Amino acid sequence: MAQEGAYRAMNAIPLPGQDAMTSACRGGIRPVVFTTTGLPHSQRLEAWNARFGSLNAVRVANPAASSLFAHNENWMLGPMLLSANRISSARFERDQRQTRLDGLDHWVVRVLRRGVSEVRIGETCHRLGAGQPFLFSLDQAWVKEWTDCEWVSLCIPRDALPCSAAELATLGTGPLTGPCAPLLADYLLMLERHVREATADHIPALVEATRAMLGACLPQPAQPQGTPTPAVGSVQFERLRLLIRRNIASPSLSAQRLARLAGMSRSSLYRLFEPHGGVASYIQAQRLRLAHALLSDPTLAAVPVGVLAERAGFFDASAFSRAFRTAYGYPPREARLAALSGLPLAGAPPSRPDAVREGDFSSLLRGMSGGAALSAGAARDRIP
Repeated sequence: MAQEGAYRAMNAIPLPGQDAMTSACRGGIRPVVFTTTGLPHSQRLEAWNARFGSLNAVRVANPAASSLFAHNENWMLGPMLLSANRISSARFERDQRQTRLDGLDHWVVRVLRRGVSEVRIGETCHRLGAGQPFLFSLDQAWVKEWTDCEWVSLCIPRDALPCSAAELATLGTGPLTGPCAPLLADYLLMLERHVREATADHIPALVEATRAMLGACLPQPAQPQGTPTPAVGSVQFERLRLLIRRNIASPSLSAQRLARLAGMSRSSLYRLFEPHGGVASYIQAQRLRLAHALLSDPTLAAVPVGVLAERAGFFDASAFSRAFRTAYGYPPREARLAALSGLPLAGAPPSRPDAVREGDFSSLLRGMSGGAALSAGAARDRIP
């Protein structure tokens, strides 16, 4: 394809047989790269789903006649992940099963450089064009339609920007508006260009600049004085969510203890968690998501299952095994074996050993500061 040839020449994309997972950026830091460039057309969709299938299934209109062209580059910016993407027309589908399996809940700010995208989350559909920043969370299910698009995404673990957590929770999913939204969009597109030239010494300055831009450009929701608003509830819930994440490994984490930590009444706490099935149910679900993420991490293969369960707040092996099997349909050890062998679980798309040498995209996100790796350290920060 002429489009691929021009893009490869412009960005020096390596071909299979070379180092296709990382590419030198003119002497700068190396991104993690996923690309279909150089693969036979018949193998591209399968290879792309091997990388991204745990996050969302990728489909094209006519797999028999169409060839997927897709390219994704990722740079670590401190606790954040910056991604640059190009894709021919495709459909991304993420369901509730995938949100439970990968345990991701990071915020994402995305801006299109070119093309059109339609995003359906729940009952709401958004049509996005170039230059429109869009905010969403990875703990949601979605359907996204791309029409020959190029975009930049900034992935932000919920614990990474405490000063902006309330604003993000209040804003929720949707296009970012306000006088500074175009400035934030321009900054993210510019950041992607600059990170290609950056060296490791430049990264701390880029991280601080990005934090400052997010803090300055995120719109401040209007809140009527004197009356509680949904925005206030969102801020309170985000604070409670952070307390749960930080203390997930504590055996004394309960509704009563959480209310004391947050300085609020239990009745107020119960009201906030009512849409989520209650406090105990929510804590249990977060512990199971963390346990699944830890068991799926190949770097923790030498750590006993019981130890990982304790890091997620489970201290009774039998109770943990029952709860895990009920939630996911298979026992904890099977989840670990599947992660180590590369075999799919519960209908996950098949993987190709040559296409997953460095793990899938969800594994990359779990490795970010503030993701499962950070939560895994919660055992050191138990509630006294």
